[in-house]
Order: sequence, then C-alpha cells, then structure tokens
Amino acid sequence: MSGQHPEGSSVSEIAVRLRDVVAASDAYRQTTARLLGLGVPETTILVHLLHDGPRTPTALARRVGVTPASATAQLDRLELAGHVVRQANPRDRRSVLVTLTPQGLELVSRLFAVFSADVARGTADVDPATVAELGRILDAVSRRLEQRAGDDRGMARDLGLHPSTK
Repeated sequence: MSGQHPEGSSVSEIAVRLRDVVAASDAYRQTTARLLGLGVPETTILVHLLHDGPRTPTALARRVGVTPASATAQLDRLELAGHVVRQANPRDRRSVLVTLTPQGLELVSRLFAVFSADVARGTADVDPATVAELGRILDAVSRRLEQRAGDDRGMARDLGLHPSTK
C-alpha cells in the first residue's frame, strides 16, 4: 500500500468522514457532560484518568488542551463533587497525582460503557474483520495526528504561516 494518495481520492473522503465523527463526538461529549452536570473538560479529565490512570495536573492540562490554571479550576470542581482526589506523588514530592475516587470511577465507567455500547450499535452491521481493520486504521491516524499536533514548525510551514522563533 502506497503512502501517497491523490487529492480527491478515498482518503479525502475519509478526512471528511473523520471531520463528521469529530463533530458528532463533540456534540455527544457536550450532551453527556451537561447531563452529568459537568463541563466537557471535566468529563474529558475523568475519561483520561479512567484510561491512563493517575496523572499530574500538568499532564492532564496538556492532554485536555487547557492551561494549567484552567485545569486547576476544573480539578477543584471535580474534587468538590467527590470524583477525584489529589494525593502526594510518590515519585516526586513536589507534585501531586490526580486519582479517581470510587464515585468518580463508577461515574466515568458508566459513561464509557454507554459510549462503547453506542459505538457497538453504530458498527453492528459491519463485518468483525472490517471493524478490526477500522480500529487499526483509526489508531494509525490518531498517532499521526498527535505527532503532527506536536510539530508547530511543520504545521505553520504547511499552513503558509511563519513559525514563531520560540
């Protein structure tokens, strides 16, 4: 399989479909957050803690795409609601780790179970081998997009912008 695809190819169609998935996912996240009485960033923090385990506030801020000050405010709300606790980091006494409480774990596990069921319903009529291949493709696209997101200079160049000299 070649790494190059002509403009207007099925890869362009996949990019459009991925844009649609992102838009639908954003609407989904907004609805679930509202129903849970949380903001989207707070819900996102809970999901990351479910899948990635305890993290520092700085790591969570980076993962969610907010400033450390904003993450602190979100963590304060989550802690007040009983969903997370901040504990001393055993590897670095200068920092803390954010951990799900049993209440937070139960809530986010339920949230992810509903999401997984909705994805399963969306792929119910698809051959299992195709679903497995789609998983591999989405993993590869996700890794590439994450890598690209960390390449400010290359992205600025490709957008025709002048990268900062930071």
